[in-house]
Amino acid sequence: MIRTSLSAAQLDANSAVAVYKSLAHVERAFRSIKTLDLNVRPVFHYNETRVRAHVFLCMLAYYVEWHMCARLKPVLFDEE
Repeated sequence: MIRTSLSAAQLDANSAVAVYKSLAHVERAFRSIKTLDLNVRPVFHYNETRVRAHVFLCMLAYYVEWHMCARLKPVLFDEE
């Protein structure tokens, strides 16, 4: 059972399930960014601008990796 604070007019049952399932993709992306794939931590910057730049570059690197995997998926074997 999935509960939501939205009314049935705003989000039907099938859409609620789809949104819940997409949460797994988002969590996997953040895990990838934080751990072995891109290793966003630890951040040894003490200036807010540098921390923001570091995180931006990590997010950009993740997007480039995701985009390359999506484009190359038809010609590569699926690892998942």
